[in-house]
Amino acid sequence: MTNKQIFQAALQKNYTKLFVTPEYAYSAKVTTPEILAEKMTNSLANNTANKDGAGIKNTCKELGIKYTYTEIQQFLSK
Repeated sequence: MTNKQIFQAALQKNYTKLFVTPEYAYSAKVTTPEILAEKMTNSLANNTANKDGAGIKNTCKELGIKYTYTEIQQFLSK
């Protein structure tokens, strides 16, 4: 399993938890945790995503990645 796959799986798990909260109600109506995790992981890898969300923050913490674009991209590229 690649780091990108590990990150995406952890992010999907975090989104699944967050989608039941009021802050993520809109996202839960228009997408699934799986689709959003894939989209955000790919966008982070391409440096086109905003990392400022609880899902990404929680995923970085869980995986021991510093919460910076540089660290996230380095992790995803391995």
